[in-house]
Amino acid sequence: MNKIEQLRGLIDIIQSTHAEDAAVVLADTERVVAYLPGKTIDLKVPIGAGIENFKGTVSYAALETEQVQREERGPEAFGVPYISSAVPVIEDGRVTGVIASMVSNRRNIRLQEGAQELSSLVQEMTATTEEVTRSGHGAAARLDELAEQSKSMLQQIENSFQILTSVKRIADQSHLLGLNAAIESARAGEYGRGFEVVAKEIRKLGANSVDLVEHIQEQLEDMKQSIVQMNDSVQEVREYARYQAQSMEELGRAYGHIAGTAQELSELS
Repeated sequence: MNKIEQLRGLIDIIQSTHAEDAAVVLADTERVVAYLPGKTIDLKVPIGAGIENFKGTVSYAALETEQVQREERGPEAFGVPYISSAVPVIEDGRVTGVIASMVSNRRNIRLQEGAQELSSLVQEMTATTEEVTRSGHGAAARLDELAEQSKSMLQQIENSFQILTSVKRIADQSHLLGLNAAIESARAGEYGRGFEVVAKEIRKLGANSVDLVEHIQEQLEDMKQSIVQMNDSVQEVREYARYQAQSMEELGRAYGHIAGTAQELSELS
């Protein structure tokens, strides 16, 4: 029993070895000796058809070149894309026939299309992630500026406290000076009446100045507490913005990995 006859007896087993739907044809150097159609791929090859009818196919090329031939074709012929492979049958150093299979390529095409869609989607998501990351870094930078401005305002308030302390000290001294002047005017009797009026106004001015300084200090203290609270909130938001930006960068790297995998899948399919 020659190889062609052996292969004819095994053609159904050969067909079942393909993971995808496949049609298998076996021919000697003159005619088709066996043919099994697939579920979706059917070339409708009649047994006994002359080999000359297959010029331009991988089967005919394998007979002529005595080498394995392979080509991919779209769904135009049978409604599904498929891959044709033809292997010359060699016996005693010469080609005695060819066995060819037409295997459905639908799954690979779908995988390739899915990988391309996934790659496009990942690119869009990556662009969005990069935009959010830039926004996060920008927000963190603005919050840094706001934090610095808050520190500057706190320093200015501290400076104002120092100035008010000096003003209060002067007011206290003025009040004391007015009190001393009143005592001296009382000693002077009738001659010190005019000076007593001046001393009274000095004491009044000193007392009013002290009250005003204390009131301003209270207002500044409230402002200081508000700025401190605002600065604490800014620090929290800034840390959150930085964390968000870092998370988006990590997400961007993950998207890049997915895009690379999708590209590999597309190339493999």
